[in-house]
Amino acid sequence: MKKTWLIFLQEYRKHVFSRRFLLVLLVVPLMLVAMTGLVYMIISMNNNTLPIGYVDQAGILADPLPGPLVIAPEKPTEMRLFADEKSARVALEAGEVQLYYVIPADYLTTGKLQVVHISQIKEFPRLHFYDFLAVNLLRQAHASVTTRILSGDEIIVQSADGSRQVSSRNGWINIFFPVIAALGFVVAMFTAGGYLMQAVVDEKENRTMEVLLTSVSPNQFMAGKILADTAVGLTQIGTWLVIILIGVQMVKPSFEFLQGLEVSPQLLLLCLVILLPTFVMVAAFMALVGATVSEAREGQQMTGLLSLPIWIPYMLIGLLIQNPNSPLAVTLSLLPLTSSLTMLIRQGVTILPTWQIALSASIVVASAIGTIWLAGRAFRLGMLRYGKRLAWRELFAQDGGAR
Repeated sequence: MKKTWLIFLQEYRKHVFSRRFLLVLLVVPLMLVAMTGLVYMIISMNNNTLPIGYVDQAGILADPLPGPLVIAPEKPTEMRLFADEKSARVALEAGEVQLYYVIPADYLTTGKLQVVHISQIKEFPRLHFYDFLAVNLLRQAHASVTTRILSGDEIIVQSADGSRQVSSRNGWINIFFPVIAALGFVVAMFTAGGYLMQAVVDEKENRTMEVLLTSVSPNQFMAGKILADTAVGLTQIGTWLVIILIGVQMVKPSFEFLQGLEVSPQLLLLCLVILLPTFVMVAAFMALVGATVSEAREGQQMTGLLSLPIWIPYMLIGLLIQNPNSPLAVTLSLLPLTSSLTMLIRQGVTILPTWQIALSASIVVASAIGTIWLAGRAFRLGMLRYGKRLAWRELFAQDGGAR
């Protein structure tokens, strides 16, 4: 056991402190920064800090109240009253206002406004003026009524037992958060698995394996590498998770939809009993591939074939969200290579039955154990076959492929 942990520590340090690992580790934070910057850029493109003018011919904005904003910028848009259209036009042409509205005398009957502008109207200032107008039209109503009307409709869907509810305003974030988390998990899983496969192939090619096997058994060698690969992946995921949580807390006040973000206990359970065994299974498969191929390029091709079934739930994500308890969804939840993503997608829109979680976890754990056994067998049979590929049928031969 001590030798296994020595191999684990050596392998872990080698990959975690490599340039390749650090580069991949920075990908997610850089993507988050880029996405946040893009969102702020879109907001700024749809905003204009110049005042908005208005001409009140209906007399409904005398002594106006400031209106709450649907999307509030750092500096609220100023509403400027003009006595007539002529003075408003002069201010518009002078660049003192970005546009102006004319509220006709029959507005309360027709509900029609006239807007005059020179440049393109930005979305947020338009919303700000409508809020401003609505607040003053509802000034006689209770403040809670005004707020309710301005907030718009909200539909809350609740499960029969009351344990789960989703809001139409920001509930979608709790549907897609598990999907995004699963995407990061898959990227980390294949990145770390690629390290393991490359290491096994390189050690076969440069014959480092011959030296190592004089002091450790094949099973100890493979176990240490698989554990190290899993730890590398978990380090990557853990670092990303900490960065994401810090980033969410920083930008949460600026984005209303993040207010409804929550991590359910069932999601944490799935990560523990399904995602983690899946990680070990893929790591063992990568080691298996590395032990059977003669060069890294051939191993990458086989890894590509492995990734195809794992991405099937993403290809069918629309069907899974619309019918999370369909026979297709349940079947994909029980297959080892598709269960992790399918269960996370379904978890966002439904409550998973306990028996499905238990059965799926049992199948994944059994598959991980079987893959580890095959990886150890492949390593014993192919560890000294330099430049020669180990046929897969030899793994299942009773004589171990001996000739």
